[in-house]
Amino acid sequence: MSKTVLALAVLWLVFAITHEILTGRFWLWVVPGVSPPILFAAVPLVLAILTVFIRSYRGAVFLTALAAFVVSMPSTGLNFSVLTHRAQAVQPGLAVSVVQMNTDYWGQLRDGTLTDPRDRDAMLAYLRSLDADVYLLQEHMQRVGDTAPPVTDLSDVAEVFPEYQAIAAGTLLTLSRLPVSEHAVVRSDNPSILQLPPPPYALKVDVRVGGRVLSTYNIHMPIQIIIEKNWLSWDFYNEIRRRHSIRKDEFAALTAEVSRNQSPLVVAGDFNTSPAMGDNRGLLAVSQDAAAFSSIVYPATWRVGGQLPKLWRNDWFLIRNDIRVDRFEQLDPQGNSDHLAQFVGLTLTDQPEDAPAR
Repeated sequence: MSKTVLALAVLWLVFAITHEILTGRFWLWVVPGVSPPILFAAVPLVLAILTVFIRSYRGAVFLTALAAFVVSMPSTGLNFSVLTHRAQAVQPGLAVSVVQMNTDYWGQLRDGTLTDPRDRDAMLAYLRSLDADVYLLQEHMQRVGDTAPPVTDLSDVAEVFPEYQAIAAGTLLTLSRLPVSEHAVVRSDNPSILQLPPPPYALKVDVRVGGRVLSTYNIHMPIQIIIEKNWLSWDFYNEIRRRHSIRKDEFAALTAEVSRNQSPLVVAGDFNTSPAMGDNRGLLAVSQDAAAFSSIVYPATWRVGGQLPKLWRNDWFLIRNDIRVDRFEQLDPQGNSDHLAQFVGLTLTDQPEDAPAR
């Protein structure tokens, strides 16, 4: 048994190293990448526990398991900041609240794989009750076969949010009761076009907070895998490769845009990317994860209220440039989405508008 456990530990370490090298880089590696991120912490833990029950190679197994855990830390999804997080020093500034939520096909009543019935009016009432200054909403669309055309009628939004300005681009919808100064889509030059969801995948809306400008980036990246398709067909894998190319280029364009922007900014939405997938690591390198300022150990956001456990973090909330996170909450969508909602209270610290980006 001791040799078997040691062999398993070595194999897992090799897998962990290979994963960190290939995730987000090699299109086919998305298949093992869909594993729940917590698996990359759970397997080394189990191997370490097994050292209690073996007579030989205990030290070798433990050290191998520890090495695998250290290598896999970026993929575990664990919020290690809870171990070192300290309250931030109070600074003067301007407060703003932002809500992000995937609206699950805009509350469409439907049946299908991994879906639940929805009610659009209930969803809008729920969002209204959160009373945020800015809403970053995804899946402003309706499923029609293998396509998802955007919703173009904004009358329901105008009725429930009369004092908000609505900016829509494709399936992205940003609502703001703060003055909007400008808006634009962020997109790559990749010529491929998807229908589920259609582009664009990033909507930038600048709002005025007092005398400052806050840039908000509303994100909904395409999924990597169409799970309803036949996993044994060539079409299934060709689609993965095509989507990998699009996602890579869209993340690169977004990262370049965020890096150039010297205003306080937030980047939030459904990235369709868990911590075990490396697609968004370039973006993470130039921003801060708002969840790091919370006490949530494993900030998973999907799947809620359905056939799968809530083990994946697909929704992210990132900040950059003179912003303090005062409140970070993941909220039960109360049956209105299969993703948790994110409510974040922010303060734009009292810095001049030409202050250098951090």
